[in-house]
Parts: sequence; C-alpha cells; structure tokens
Amino acid sequence: MKKICLIIACLFLVQGLSAQKGKVYKSLDDVRRVDSVYHLKLNYKRLKKIPPKVFEMHNLRTLDLGRNFIDSIPPEIGTLVNLESLDLRRNRIRKVPGEIGNLKNLKTLNLSRNPILDLPDEMSGLEKLEELILWCTGVISFPPSFVALNYTLKVIDLRVCPLTWDDQQAIEELLPTPRKRWDYVCNCK
Repeated sequence: MKKICLIIACLFLVQGLSAQKGKVYKSLDDVRRVDSVYHLKLNYKRLKKIPPKVFEMHNLRTLDLGRNFIDSIPPEIGTLVNLESLDLRRNRIRKVPGEIGNLKNLKTLNLSRNPILDLPDEMSGLEKLEELILWCTGVISFPPSFVALNYTLKVIDLRVCPLTWDDQQAIEELLPTPRKRWDYVCNCK
C-alpha cells in the first residue's frame, strides 16, 4: 500500500512540474519561485526597465517585454541562457549589449519598432537563432561576423528599414541563405 501511495505521489509531483513548464506568468506578483518560471509575458505593463527579478529566472524559455517603455537592455540579459524566444518589440531600445550573444538557445529575437541602428558582433554567437525581426528599426547592415548565422537563420525581417539597394545587396552577399523580408527599393539617383 505504501508503495502505491508513493507512486501516486510521484506521479502528481511530476505532473505538477510539467504543468508549470506550460504556465505563462503575466505578473511578477504571481511568481512564488523564480526557478519555476518558464514563460513570462510582461507586455503592455508600461515598464521603463527590465525588472531585476527577471534575471533570476534561469529556467526562462520565453520572455515577452514588448510594448513597454524600456530604453535599454542590461548586460544581465546574458544570464538567461535557456531563453529560446525574446520579444522586445515596440520599446525605446537604442543599443543591444554584446552579452545577448550568451543566449545560445535563442531561436527568435524580436527587436522591431525600436530606434536601434546597429547590432553587436557577439550576436554572431547565437548559434540556434532562426528568426531575427528588425522591422522598423534603423538597422541597415550587419557585422561581418554574422556570416556565422547564415545557415541557422531562416528569416530576417527588415521591412520598413531605411535600406538602399546597395545595403540589400551587401546583406544578401553576407547572408544568402535566410529568407529576407524587406521593402524593395528602386535604385533611383
């Protein structure tokens, strides 16, 4: 009888842990244990900076901080090594720190609608990056080191970026494999 009770207790424990992996937290007030958070959605919260508590969530897989007033990404972002999806769209971010290159499991990075002009060399270390969304930013080129992303990247979204024909050609030469989403420009003089 004790054996059966122990097995049932273990099953409930395992079921409870797997259920937590699917839970999406929408407020830091709901978080009891930072190591139990896998998905955090803090969009539309009027945040001016990324709350420090976020950087304690080392099991985090998805982080949505879109549509806030965040103006910088602290270097601590590099501690979230299990992160697979990072959404920072529609903020006020001007600079991406090199520490973002530590996110070796990152598959999707959305930086759209931020006044970003360039990206750090260290991003070339994002060996699992599949989707890079830079829609409506000021990015017009990539560092030469980005050639390392040529076969992992599937999509680069550069729509509504101030790209010239020459900028597009340079990106195409550096990263010929990923599909590009961009506005076509005339080569008018």
